[in-house]
Amino acid sequence: MADINEDDGISPAPIEANRSKFKIFQEGEADPLDGDTSNFPEFNWEHVRSWVAIRHAFKYSEKQIEQLAAQDVVMLEKANGHRIYGSVEAGTLEAAKRIKQVNPKVKILFYLNAMCHYGDYAANKTWEEDWALRYTDTNELVKWRNRIISYDHRNVDFREWWIKRALDMTEHEEIDGVFIDGICKVGHRKYCPPDHAAAYIATANELRSRLQPGKLLIGNAVRAAQRGDCNLKHLKYLDGSYLEGWQQSKDTIRDTVELISVMGKQGRMVMLTSTPMGMDQKVTAEVKKTRSLEKRYDIVEEFIDFPLGIFLLGVEKWGYFTYHFGPPDASPQRLNVFDPTK
Repeated sequence: MADINEDDGISPAPIEANRSKFKIFQEGEADPLDGDTSNFPEFNWEHVRSWVAIRHAFKYSEKQIEQLAAQDVVMLEKANGHRIYGSVEAGTLEAAKRIKQVNPKVKILFYLNAMCHYGDYAANKTWEEDWALRYTDTNELVKWRNRIISYDHRNVDFREWWIKRALDMTEHEEIDGVFIDGICKVGHRKYCPPDHAAAYIATANELRSRLQPGKLLIGNAVRAAQRGDCNLKHLKYLDGSYLEGWQQSKDTIRDTVELISVMGKQGRMVMLTSTPMGMDQKVTAEVKKTRSLEKRYDIVEEFIDFPLGIFLLGVEKWGYFTYHFGPPDASPQRLNVFDPTK
C-alpha cells in the first residue's frame, strides 16, 4: 500500500456546500450489514486502539510477533513469509498462527488486492492471462506503474478465482477476515473502461454474500480526496475502511475528521494510518542515518501529536490508529518504525 499517487486517479475534491455532511446511507436506506459489529475487535476507551499493516518476506522474530500481538488488528500485507514458506498464503497463515498463540483476540486480516496482480501467491498457479485488463483501443495490457498487470472484474471466471482466493484463506480459524486494497483504482478514468467500477462492485458483493459467518471484510476505500462521496458507497459491503492520503491539505484533514466520525457512528471500523507530521528534511535525514531502531522510535515519537490529535477529534467506537515511518516492512535490515504502541 502507498499514499496517494497518480495511479489512483485521484485529485483533491473541490469543496462544495453539501460536502459538510457525509452519509453512507441515504434517507430511509437500510444498512445491508444490519449494523452488525459482533465480530469486530474488542473495544474500550482505556487507551487509543491500534492496528498495524505489516509484511516480512522471511520470518518474524519473537519480539516482532509480540509487538503484533499487542495490536487490536493486524493486516498481513502482500509478500509475507513467501521466501521461507513458499507462498504468501502459507507465510500469512504461519504468521497468523504465531500471533494468535500470543493473543487470540487479535483480528488478523489477509491481504487481497482489487486490481493489482502481485506475485508469490500460490493461487497464481491457476491464473489465466485472459483475465487481465486491456485497453479497449489498443488491446495492450493495462499495467499499474508500468509493470503490474491489472484485473478485469467483468470476466466471470476471474471473479470466481478472485473470490475463492479470499474464501480459501478465511476457512482458517486464524484468519479473521480479508483486507481489499486498491479499491480506489477500480474506476480509474485513465485505465479502466466505464463499466468496470460496477463490475467490481458485483464481485465485492458476491464475496460478501459468500464470506463465512463471523469473518470481516475491510477495504482501502474511503478517502477525503476522492471525488463525490469519498467512496463511502463501498461501506455498504465493507465492515470498515483504511484511511490514507488524508494529510494532503487542510481540506482533506478537516473532511477526514468528519469521515472518521460518520463511519464510527454508522457502525463501521475506521483504520487511520499516519506518518510523522512536521518532520523537516534535517530530522528525516537524521532518522534515516540512525542505525538503532530504538533511537528511530524515540525521534519519530516526537511528531505523533498532530496526526493522533486529528484521529481523536473524530474517533467514535470502532476507531483504530496506526503510526509508522517507512514502508510496512518488518525486515530487520530496513529498521522501519511500525509499532504505534511503543
